[in-house]
Amino acid sequence: MKIFRKYTLNENFFDNLNEKSCYWLGFLYADGYVRQRKSSELRLKLKEDDKPHIEKFIKDLDSNSPIKYYSDGKSNCCYVSINSNKLVSKLFELGCVQNKTQEIRLPSNMPNKLINHFIRGYFDGDGSIYKLKSRSNSYKISICSNNNFIDDIYNFFNFGSIVKYENYGLWIINKIDYIKYFRDFIYKDKETFLERKFIIFESIDDNYKRDYSQTKRDRKKYIITDPDGKIFVIENLNKYCKENRLIYSTMSNLSRGIGNSNKGWKCEFKK
Repeated sequence: MKIFRKYTLNENFFDNLNEKSCYWLGFLYADGYVRQRKSSELRLKLKEDDKPHIEKFIKDLDSNSPIKYYSDGKSNCCYVSINSNKLVSKLFELGCVQNKTQEIRLPSNMPNKLINHFIRGYFDGDGSIYKLKSRSNSYKISICSNNNFIDDIYNFFNFGSIVKYENYGLWIINKIDYIKYFRDFIYKDKETFLERKFIIFESIDDNYKRDYSQTKRDRKKYIITDPDGKIFVIENLNKYCKENRLIYSTMSNLSRGIGNSNKGWKCEFKK
């Protein structure tokens, strides 16, 4: 029996993985809602300021479904609701499931050449980037999800840090070189993206060099005593630890009076 649709829709949109379908899959992992019933539904809800992004979504799905509006008491929102058993069934197959918050994982079977589009989509939905006011050219990025998904992201990039809570976690990066790597990775071969976040990434000055000339004179100095009793006065404790295969955090603790020595090594601030 042929089903007549009230609104147009490309129900095969997620059948072929490409830049657009992987991006929107990632975005729906973050901000989408799906339910599988007699009449299955896909819903995408955003703040009204992001209405142009929902319009992109509708256009990419070749749909003319209407955008609806409501207020949740704190902000004005808009959403689109699409009914399609076939489309929702495919999303379930791709890991975007009902009550997905604690279920989603970074897809392990997605082609390497497309995974950046998925991560860009997820970041646009549940990631953030903002500029730190306290320092020039300093930014902070975070992605929020369940703890398993955060572990997947951390293991994929192999940098940044993780903060875990009972029901969710955060992957955080604040080193500028890692932020630039992340930016260049997720925006490679981009077509679809959230404009307001991309604008912040564009404001990063790739040629910026911090001027340490005014602070060098005040740089902390350390007195290091090795196991043989030899004494060294140094400035860069982290570099010294790497060169001598010492644990920086342990030596730093010694310099602050935490502990007496580490396998015969001692460290203290030079007064």
